[in-house]
Amino acid sequence: MMTLGLVSCGERCEIVEVRHCGGCGGDCHDDKHKLGHARGGKQHSTTRAEEMGLRAGKRVEMLKNDGNLLLLLVDDARIAIDRRMAMKIMVRRTTDESGTA
Repeated sequence: MMTLGLVSCGERCEIVEVRHCGGCGGDCHDDKHKLGHARGGKQHSTTRAEEMGLRAGKRVEMLKNDGNLLLLLVDDARIAIDRRMAMKIMVRRTTDESGTA
């Protein structure tokens, strides 16, 4: 497993886990922080990345990774994200139809 920010241009991968939360800086997956949300803080059922279609199980292709901005192909749609968000999305490389990684 690795972060989406480390995927090279042309590679395909599958999202395993999304750790980023767009509304509170990424701590929503921490049990202590979830309690804060339950006590009247901001409520987030999905992360910003998930709202954009980047969910666990989705296959993505890296179209451009210039180190700062990334351009992804997800479900025939192009999605641009910044490196900070990409570094909190865990992926695994997938093999193409010919069986190569």
